[in-house]
Amino acid sequence: MRLLIATVLAVSALVAAGCNSPNIPPGNYGIVSGLVTSSKGQPVAGVVVQADYGPSSPPTGPDGRYTINTVPISSAASGTTISILPSSVPSGYGVPPAQNIQVIAGQTTPNVNFVLSPG
Repeated sequence: MRLLIATVLAVSALVAAGCNSPNIPPGNYGIVSGLVTSSKGQPVAGVVVQADYGPSSPPTGPDGRYTINTVPISSAASGTTISILPSSVPSGYGVPPAQNIQVIAGQTTPNVNFVLSPG
């Protein structure tokens, strides 16, 4: 029984240290944030933004804003791809193109915005 409890606690700790955990050292990660709007400028709720198919944001709220807290750093040459999770795009909209950005350790890259057009 103790082994089972220890295993559950260890797995829980690993999961807690995963994507978007504020406990991950800022030296190896940056933050990406932005806004998801419709082509008419209205915020779009429920959209998930992801970094290189890795860490992702919680779904955007009513204000269309998102933040990904633990994006691994990247160089200007290689960059990090920020994209919308296609399955999270509301019906009637197309998936906008991904964006390639540089993520700098301990810094926030703001205004990585996406516009959803009818599609």
